[in-house]
Amino acid sequence: MKHFTEVIKNDKVLEPIFRVPAITAYNRLEGRPRTVDFGRSLRAEVRDALWYLTRQWQLGELQAEDAASPIDARLATRSLAFDRVSFAGEPAQPYDDTTPLEVAVERERFPWTLPAQIEAAELFLRGVPAAVRATVAAAARAKFPLDADLDWPREPDVQVLYRLAASRSFDGGKLLASHKAGTLGADLGAAAADVESAADTVANWRTRVFGAEQPGPPRAWLPDRLAYDVRISTAATANGEQALLTAPRYADGRLDWYAFDAAPADVKLGAPENGSPVPEPEVEALSFVPTAASFPGMPNPRFWEMEDRRVNFGSLNAKTTDHLLLIFAEMGLIYGNDWFVIPFEMSVNTLCEVMGLVVTDVFGDRTLIPPANAPAENKWQSWSFFSVTGESRDDWRGRFFWLPASLTSVEESEPLEAVSFARDEMANLAWAVEDTVPDGTGKGIETRLLIPDEPTPPPTIAGVRYALGTNVPENWVPFLPEHLPGAIADIRLRRGAMPPHGSPPVQPRRRGELLKEMPAPFYIAEEEVPESGIILSRRAQRARWYDGRTYLWIGRARETGRGAASSGLRFDQIDDVPPPT
Repeated sequence: MKHFTEVIKNDKVLEPIFRVPAITAYNRLEGRPRTVDFGRSLRAEVRDALWYLTRQWQLGELQAEDAASPIDARLATRSLAFDRVSFAGEPAQPYDDTTPLEVAVERERFPWTLPAQIEAAELFLRGVPAAVRATVAAAARAKFPLDADLDWPREPDVQVLYRLAASRSFDGGKLLASHKAGTLGADLGAAAADVESAADTVANWRTRVFGAEQPGPPRAWLPDRLAYDVRISTAATANGEQALLTAPRYADGRLDWYAFDAAPADVKLGAPENGSPVPEPEVEALSFVPTAASFPGMPNPRFWEMEDRRVNFGSLNAKTTDHLLLIFAEMGLIYGNDWFVIPFEMSVNTLCEVMGLVVTDVFGDRTLIPPANAPAENKWQSWSFFSVTGESRDDWRGRFFWLPASLTSVEESEPLEAVSFARDEMANLAWAVEDTVPDGTGKGIETRLLIPDEPTPPPTIAGVRYALGTNVPENWVPFLPEHLPGAIADIRLRRGAMPPHGSPPVQPRRRGELLKEMPAPFYIAEEEVPESGIILSRRAQRARWYDGRTYLWIGRARETGRGAASSGLRFDQIDDVPPPT
């Protein structure tokens, strides 16, 4: 500031030379080739090799920064498999890598759709002896009829299938329930030997295709958080060590190592009932020959080698948030020849601790390589990739790597059900809008196609009509703010219901599972519905595991919504009504 004041007080700034405007122009010098053949230029010929080497020595280019190359790497590791899992705070239960982690966490009950009911019925009849098949089929149609849904008249595909099968087939789901209850023979008036074996075939088919029967809401599902809660742990070692990883807010559909955090050291997960004994951690020492890291299009470390033109580093368009792209570009362009790869195999569902890494170079020197994010004077100086961390577990930093039994490729269906949660500031509440619900065949259908049109109000002589409150679409479910017990400012959202509508009055229906699976009162934490809203969906998923088995399950996922909603809900309204003609 002092310097600026002195400049202003200087009388020379008022001289004419300082008041003459000036324009500065810049020109770029570009080479103009005089030939179309660049072969000689690309050869990079050297006229005086001795002068070239002398010049390199003078500028210090012959002074190498790295004095040796690695020729041997010794790695000491300790690994232990996870053997127990806990869902939503429940007691631990056994777990192994025969089932993918996503399937174990997300799996829920598959609904008995109309095609599944018919297929189970046909499979049952094929197992019944031919002599009594017609009699058993008639009894099954009478005892286990196919029930129609109120929405099926508005679902053309389902309505056609129901009309074809209503008089020819029966509900295989009801038949299987009777078989599990032990009353199938009495219900059909047939000998147990004629029907029980066929019913066992149906039960095995159901388990093979859809997995073991599951409860309605998934065991790991937290309704008030609209997310899964899962904890997975190793067995406690002889000295009391136990690795416990938690994923309390998992809802994005992919359960990998980065979804978990390390629990505090004093938090333990008890042994499951009927759990098998787990061996002590396995310590292994391995020796490898390091190989240089490379990737397609990586710049060559030597000047006299031609580059691969498949990758053009000059056209990289990296933003300040493209950390991964910037790191790999810097590694390839500057430090590419400083990185080496050591092959190491791990079993899935295993936690591996790197106890030590010793590298031997060509001069015989051995170097102990510490973790890149080892505790330092300043934590901001450390960095790490693929490491599990926790708020209070500094000893986890840089020493552990977890390879979960998670899926790498999953086939997903279109949403079977989708519910949009949004705030309505004008009505001072939140709405859950059923955008998509399952139809009779199990596919998703837009809810607006199932809602009947609102009847036109009858004309009045006055030309106006008083309404205590306006109507909202049937698929809009209100969630009302309610104070937390013992709190003054904190609130939660409680599921409500709109009054009956139509003539005669009809109670609004909840067609999907997400809004009707929980009995009243059903609460959602207020912070789970942000200003942007959320979209909660259910999808059928199919994947093949590494042992060849195929898994089919229904999972839930949450994504960002479409912002606030306006239901148009108003109270004490006077509407214009056309007079009678």
